[in-house]
Amino acid sequence: IRCNGIISPRQSTMLVRSLAAAALVAAISSPCYALHAPSSSAMPRSAMGAQDSRPVGSLLKSASVLNARAMSLRGGAAKAVSSKPAAPAPWYAAFWNESVELGVLFGLWYFGNVQYNLSNKKALNLLGGAKGGLVWTVSMIQLFVGVLWVLPLWALGIRTAPKLTGSNWAEIVPVGIFSAGAHGGSVLGLGAGAVSFAQILKACEPIFSAVNEIIFLGDIQAWQVYATLIPIVGGVAYASAGELSFSWLAVIACMIANQCAALKAVFGKGVMKKAWAKSLGAANQYGIVNIASWLTLLPIALIVEGPKAQQSYNKALLKGSKEKDILWNVALSGIMFYLYNEVSFMALAKVSAVTHSVANTLKRVVIIVASCIFLGEKMTTESVVGSTIAITGTLLYSLAKTKYGAGHH
Repeated sequence: IRCNGIISPRQSTMLVRSLAAAALVAAISSPCYALHAPSSSAMPRSAMGAQDSRPVGSLLKSASVLNARAMSLRGGAAKAVSSKPAAPAPWYAAFWNESVELGVLFGLWYFGNVQYNLSNKKALNLLGGAKGGLVWTVSMIQLFVGVLWVLPLWALGIRTAPKLTGSNWAEIVPVGIFSAGAHGGSVLGLGAGAVSFAQILKACEPIFSAVNEIIFLGDIQAWQVYATLIPIVGGVAYASAGELSFSWLAVIACMIANQCAALKAVFGKGVMKKAWAKSLGAANQYGIVNIASWLTLLPIALIVEGPKAQQSYNKALLKGSKEKDILWNVALSGIMFYLYNEVSFMALAKVSAVTHSVANTLKRVVIIVASCIFLGEKMTTESVVGSTIAITGTLLYSLAKTKYGAGHH
């Protein structure tokens, strides 16, 4: 790839790696489905039918038939005899199996999440941060990049295109709206404060989830579950007290993001369990939600920032930001945002709730460490201690909720 002054060699290398990672996500679905799908040719005939179809020529054969029938009456199972040989394993089964697939999914999830947070913060800094006048535009473009990624996959048949009815869309739109609110609020929070501070604030999400589940679903958890909210509140409060980049705008934006994420989970809980939603698969589920989210943010960006978007952009250039750096980081953040979210959907469908909760908790730690290393963000002792307590609280909340049930009406 020749740069020709548009992007640096380092950015060119990162672009190739990012596109390769994104392409890998698209390629993951097809072999896995074939690998895990049962073969109709391998389905055995009835054991009793196989025995009874043979003539009884001796006392020994009669005894074997009676024994098979007795086994079935007791709940046992006689060996099935198949008239057709089992289908051979796919050629890729030797090096591509469920364990390898899961490792790739988690690796891409973490890689995409870290890259998104870093490139998103760089893009916002280049455009003047939360007060630069282009926050909602950046949020909308990031979702649009995902639309540009998934539509060709459907059009070219690389991924099976979903077929939704009008009623299906009506059910998925609210999930997309709340997803848009969660994304827009997060981007605004990241623009107003440090990445590490935003991650600490977003650790409050379980509090919003618990309250919204009571209000909208009538789910009341065991006291042990609510007890885990105490370290979350205390940890966030302690970390905020010593935060060097403290901003009330960041706090409000992240709390809005938490509320929208909780509503997304509440309304999406019922929708994603329906037969038509399950038939889409995890990757297509996220693709549809992303399109609905983009359609939500598009008019907001046009109305709120559209009239002065060019002026805000020119202002950023006058302050020394380079156009190629802005375009690069906005595009990269969009690719990484779609990548890590789609992979997260796919990983969640393959592991238990406990495994996903632990992974999600560790993800926040990795992002905070990465922001300190690559963005030069500094954390006080209070921030480190408070974030540790808060993030541990989110893990305990997930574990307690799994152990004591999903709620009672």
